[in-house]
Amino acid sequence: MLSLLVHENKSEDSLSPETTDSILEITGCGAWPGGRIVDNTMFERQDLFFKGAIPVTDKTIQERIGVKTRRVAPPKERIGVTAFAELLDSPGFDPSRIKVLINATNFGDTKYEVEPQVGPIFELVKKLCPGAMAFDLYAGCPGFNVSVEVILMLTLSGYLKKGDISVVIGAENIHRARGFPETDTSNIIFGDDALATSLESTADRTPQGSYTCRQTTDLPLGEDRITAVARAVLDLLGEDDLDGLIVDNQSPPLESRVPAIAARVQHRLVELRHPGAAEAGVFERFKDAYAFYREHMNSFAYDINSLSGTPETVKDIASSAVKSGKYKSVVSVFLGDDQTFAANLHQGRGYVFTRPGSGVVDAMTRTHGCFGDYIQGVRSDGDVYGEMDGKGVFLYGTRSAPVQLSELLQRNGLTLSDVDLLFEHQANFAMVLLTLEQLFKNGSNNGREKVAEFVANKMVNNIHTRGNCSVACMQRMPYELKNGGLEPDEIQGYPINRNLEQLRQARVILYDSVGAGMTRGSFLYVDDRPDIGKP
Repeated sequence: MLSLLVHENKSEDSLSPETTDSILEITGCGAWPGGRIVDNTMFERQDLFFKGAIPVTDKTIQERIGVKTRRVAPPKERIGVTAFAELLDSPGFDPSRIKVLINATNFGDTKYEVEPQVGPIFELVKKLCPGAMAFDLYAGCPGFNVSVEVILMLTLSGYLKKGDISVVIGAENIHRARGFPETDTSNIIFGDDALATSLESTADRTPQGSYTCRQTTDLPLGEDRITAVARAVLDLLGEDDLDGLIVDNQSPPLESRVPAIAARVQHRLVELRHPGAAEAGVFERFKDAYAFYREHMNSFAYDINSLSGTPETVKDIASSAVKSGKYKSVVSVFLGDDQTFAANLHQGRGYVFTRPGSGVVDAMTRTHGCFGDYIQGVRSDGDVYGEMDGKGVFLYGTRSAPVQLSELLQRNGLTLSDVDLLFEHQANFAMVLLTLEQLFKNGSNNGREKVAEFVANKMVNNIHTRGNCSVACMQRMPYELKNGGLEPDEIQGYPINRNLEQLRQARVILYDSVGAGMTRGSFLYVDDRPDIGKP
């Protein structure tokens, strides 16, 4: 059955830029405190080799990745639940004010569950906030940053009101989930971790504009569900551009969430719209593919798995993206477990994004589904594992940074020199360095000196002690900065964490992460509060 619905919602009220200084602020954090510290000797004993027949030793691990130790969770602990419980125990925290609960992850606590992993987390508070919007979010390692943008849009659109609390749990239990085969050197990179961050909406907004929604329902998925969804999206869009795609995937085994189904659909949509590009091999060449997407598919794409199991959650998020004034055309898709799906095109006219003066001031998410195979779940020997193309991940992680971060900073009247503190995803220390080199690239010969100075004085790093903690990286670093969990050290000859007291007083803070999709998520935070204890 195919139906088409069109409706409009107009608001007469407007909001001047002077109405409020902030609309969304980070207010607290609870952290999983446990884990067994594991050094590199466990991998030395396994007779593993990096590419090029390089033996895996403590020395080669530190030289190639920068990891000395990582944390491993107990096999039966749900560390996301533990982190959320720590947040609930914070003085003055009122769980009855929770309106949004997001579990951002890749593998989570287990790769086999298809039920939303936010479920056991929500159990702790469901009697106090039974109407809260709760869902898993699959956007790769940038999941926390993407979640912050979701909450920002929900606040800008008026869905969240002044005093409402949103919580993002970043949880990755890769060792329990057995994310990679035992002989895969990807295991060396990762550490388990989980944190729960609370954000408070600090103002009410009533957006002004005209909103329309076109809908198709009860469409069959068929054998090729990626193409089926992409064709439906194409039919809804017509000649319009796509700013974003959000899929509520109600049956997401690992291979269907890493990368997100939305990223696969995004790329299939590109292939359908531009068949000549695929035939010419454009997407087989990184530079050409990236440039093509910049011109023809400048959008985000990620999945959720809603606890409600109804289309309303993904529709509310997509409509808020439009009403926030940040995006004009966003598609939401609900993939049920009955082999049918519904798609909605949300469009807005006249909505204006008014940047707040402090707190979360802006955010940006971009997905390039043409690189979806760089990090993906695959079936092997009757099981499912993560598979990484290390070279591809490194290439995307470093080369996509200048475009995205320059745009985010410039539209807020900033340059990299205005940033007091950068939280950069701890995927690989060499990748952090090359990302900065790309940002500083200006033809001068002192690029390495600039990178070294920035790493020492305007960043914090913890990959050497915790490994790559995936989604939780973006939460663990500020938590450790505030709570004294970082110390001056050196990685691969570069001094790190040398300016900790000054960084605790940072005003302009940039969060940036990259991961499966491939997706890059970034947001700007301006902290104008008089206290020094930054969350």
